[in-house]
Amino acid sequence: MVGKRRIRWLALMLTVLVASTAFGSGLAGATELDDYRWERRPLLVFAPTDNDPQLVETLGRIEADRCDFVSRDMVLGVLVTEGTSTLDGKAMDAEESQRLAQRYGLDDNAFGVLLIGKDGGEKLRVNDVPDLRAIYALIDGMPMRRGEMRADPGRC
Repeated sequence: MVGKRRIRWLALMLTVLVASTAFGSGLAGATELDDYRWERRPLLVFAPTDNDPQLVETLGRIEADRCDFVSRDMVLGVLVTEGTSTLDGKAMDAEESQRLAQRYGLDDNAFGVLLIGKDGGEKLRVNDVPDLRAIYALIDGMPMRRGEMRADPGRC
């Protein structure tokens, strides 16, 4: 009798542990980036302020190359410590911005650019104004992108 109770108790504790882990990680780990998974490739630009010279130059390069950027299903995230952070042109909650900086190990006063693949994994990290041609070449070498180019070769 004692053995059955102990097994039931252990089963109950295991069920509670699994359920709390599943629910807890689903809520705390969810980010706005999850909305883009399998659809878009986020390019996250982290900077101390929204007038950081490296950020301004990066945004200028992206704007000058807008067609190439968009044709690769990319979405821009600008995450700043001081100022308004945005993702795909929409204001982002400051807490979410901080969570992303922590998730990717970026310091509050650091400049950094991360390319996130459609699978949600980090594909590239640079700590200077990025060379967009190198980023586009990296993306174009990805198997999913090669399939996209075969399906729609008429982009930019």
